[in-house]
Amino acid sequence: MGTAVLFKSNERFIAFKRAIEDHGIRCIVLDFASQEWIEYDYTHTDFVIYYPTFKFSPNFFLALYDVCDNLMRIKSLYPNIKMYPDPAIIDYYNDKYKQYLYLKGNNYPMPLTYPLLSEESIEMAEERLGYPLVIKNRYGAGGRSVYKVKNRKELETYYNLSMFNLFNMESVKYFMRMLSKRIFYYHLIKAKRMYYPFLSPPLLAQKFIRTDRDLKTVVGDYKVVEAHWRVQASEEQWKVNIDGGGIGEWSRIPEGAIKLSETLARDLKTNWINIDIIPHDGKYLITEFSPVWHHYAYKEKPTFVYKDDYNIDTPLEVSLNLERMIVESLIHGDKISLRGEETN
Repeated sequence: MGTAVLFKSNERFIAFKRAIEDHGIRCIVLDFASQEWIEYDYTHTDFVIYYPTFKFSPNFFLALYDVCDNLMRIKSLYPNIKMYPDPAIIDYYNDKYKQYLYLKGNNYPMPLTYPLLSEESIEMAEERLGYPLVIKNRYGAGGRSVYKVKNRKELETYYNLSMFNLFNMESVKYFMRMLSKRIFYYHLIKAKRMYYPFLSPPLLAQKFIRTDRDLKTVVGDYKVVEAHWRVQASEEQWKVNIDGGGIGEWSRIPEGAIKLSETLARDLKTNWINIDIIPHDGKYLITEFSPVWHHYAYKEKPTFVYKDDYNIDTPLEVSLNLERMIVESLIHGDKISLRGEETN
């Protein structure tokens, strides 16, 4: 019997605990809210799992401090310990600027993008991207803090907010609009905390690509094990995130997108990565990537579409059982069962 440390989390904790125990692994539960994790001896721990949720809100720059600080501290003291999320790419987690620098520096295909590093950057973005363009906050997930900008005035407003230049009428209007949104009061009343209202530099200005769908791929042990399209539900929708109303469709995945995803995983030397891809002009453009992802269960939503031409080897009953798949990869390494066979 091996030993695993599972950290308490708001999501998927029970499912991960069940998956660990189902494989005959001793499960030690720790909590980052307690001092115990700091004193714990991980010498005889085979692997560590923590499924994080964002503190405060995903656009807060320290929303993942327990991942970036605490998990990485454990890894530095016990370098041979296996871990999910994969420490190889934790540094990029939820940081679109760091992801941009990596993708740009390694010549990966991506939408034309300019970080707004200065007021001069605004001129460049406007000239080379045109309107509408997309502004992405440095931090954020699920399509939040991503804006379609129609003119110079809006572009300058978001830039000023990111640089904390708040003493102008447009910034005041931005905060007034935020106060009118239900999500602000959801956090304030139900979660008893304020939604983080600021943006973080540098913002990313990106070419607006009109499309009715994008693609998410999951690479496990350097092989795409699951992928699906996120399809526009109406012509008015320009962000196709499923949580924002997009429709999940499991149908044929282009070989070019599969190859691109597996190449990125190998270059990053990461066992697990989730990648967002936009098809455009016969090419596949990476918009962002993450060591952590969320899946709905197989056939969980009646709006989901499953087509016969889906061409990923791993059955969806396996790949959409996130907890089992991750636990088996940590237990068996390159002997992971990704086709549904029993491994224990």
